[in-house]
Amino acid sequence: MSLWSQLIKGSSFWIRFELGLIQLEGKQYFEEMNRRAITILNSMIDKDDELLLILNINRLRNSKRIVIPNIKRLMRCKKQIYGLKCETLPFEFDEEDVEMETKQYSLRVKKDDIRIAYLIQLIGNKDFAKKPMINGSCYLLNLTKETLFHMYDDRGCDVYGIEKSSLIPIYKNFKSWILDYNRIQIDRMFGNGLFNIYETPDESEKRLNLNRKKIRESEINLFEDNTCYITHKLMIPINRSQECIEEIKQTGFEVMVDTTENEFIKINITKKEALGLINYQTELMSLYSKKYQGMYNSWSASRA
Repeated sequence: MSLWSQLIKGSSFWIRFELGLIQLEGKQYFEEMNRRAITILNSMIDKDDELLLILNINRLRNSKRIVIPNIKRLMRCKKQIYGLKCETLPFEFDEEDVEMETKQYSLRVKKDDIRIAYLIQLIGNKDFAKKPMINGSCYLLNLTKETLFHMYDDRGCDVYGIEKSSLIPIYKNFKSWILDYNRIQIDRMFGNGLFNIYETPDESEKRLNLNRKKIRESEINLFEDNTCYITHKLMIPINRSQECIEEIKQTGFEVMVDTTENEFIKINITKKEALGLINYQTELMSLYSKKYQGMYNSWSASRA
């Protein structure tokens, strides 16, 4: 199995980062997306690392149409394109799909060979059909460090490593950019944050039942645009409150201290997101409340 296959198919450690922020629009949205992607990628590769630039093009197996990606435009020295290799692989998203196949184009490069900012721009424009853009799935494989960078579109990117140690600095340095939807899973992988905090089956069932009830009462249709400002209310002991606030500030949620009541501080935690994602949000809040020996009261949603 190739190093790319080994990394991408689950025999590795990984982190998923949020790049495009729903609360930003237009120019600001793309500027933040570019800043985050370029910062993460630059942290993963050094000047002398051996890299493999990979572009996967998916097509019907019996198709006669040949698509050769314009990788040349990504290179500072156009002559390097003569080292481009191509192989045919099973369909990257479903190896059992016999009607589809993946043409994988790869080129050995060094960091300074690639127009990194331009590459990020091409990927970020893909889902908007905005030129310049790139077709297919693009990966940057670090052969020296055995890590992989994959920006799937403007929303986010995945990083992979054969060894956990290769990703620990990235996990620590960019923890606030981790996609909150996967935060619990990633924290447990790296033995940090919420890694040792769990709900009981009864607590989980009660929370999910309450979520369903509150969604019905809201009369918001989850099959249409259901973007909301969702606010969670936590009660945290005063002596643990600052530590709790600092940890939650490392997420995509906004934190605001409400009032002090007896030995507890009320904290309001808000995020603009689809109401359809309420289950993962309430799980996060439930676990943060447990970790800091507090109580998770409830949540409310208002149309964005």
